[in-house]
Amino acid sequence: MAYTDFGGKTILHNGPKFKIAVGAACIAGDLIARDGTLADANANKPASWVALEDGASADVIEVAEWAVVKKKTTIAAGGVATRGDHSGTADDVLWLSATAGKASATPVATIGQMVGTVLSQDEALLHPREEYDPNIELVAADKTLDEQDVGKQMFVTADARTITLPATATGLAFVVVNSMNDGGALVSVSPNANDLIGGPDYAGTDDKDWQNTKATARCGDRLEFQYKAATGWIVTKVVGTWAQES
Repeated sequence: MAYTDFGGKTILHNGPKFKIAVGAACIAGDLIARDGTLADANANKPASWVALEDGASADVIEVAEWAVVKKKTTIAAGGVATRGDHSGTADDVLWLSATAGKASATPVATIGQMVGTVLSQDEALLHPREEYDPNIELVAADKTLDEQDVGKQMFVTADARTITLPATATGLAFVVVNSMNDGGALVSVSPNANDLIGGPDYAGTDDKDWQNTKATARCGDRLEFQYKAATGWIVTKVVGTWAQES
């Protein structure tokens, strides 16, 4: 099962803390946007901090850049203790959710921001990254890009998926991101048969894919590329291990 956000978080550890006036009611462990409201992917509000205490709108509360939170143990009748379980798997990446203030096991089709990591069955590190993608599209199946995909970031959400490029044309530029957990997906970027993809240490070869190999893939690996000439594309940014198809 995937991580499910939960109420009643216990703050175990946190980074340097400071006080801000919040613009909405919040509880300890909520993700807070820079303006003091709840972070929310659907409202275009990336996360900046983690609330360390509960507060009503306009209250001044303590926040931190990061915090380790825990799902509480429950005590049943007779004193039997059951360890808290948020259903996440250790090392899974957490993303900003479309539910205000919360983290999610998967990105949503708006802002793509990593906000933490699962540590154990009942603990998670919440640490919002400053960098985020502001206009993502989730790609769960093979997809052929077109000019309407310029300015978006393609977040691949399934294994063994191929992103196919259109014929080269002036002004076209694309971004492909592996949003699966580490070692979770092979992502391939495929040009037309008569086009190549050139980039760092690769002159490019017609009809050869660039692949984010599954064994070495890391969540957030990305390839950014743009029109070079009629012969093909040029890679402008590489994050992670991408290799040209042999």
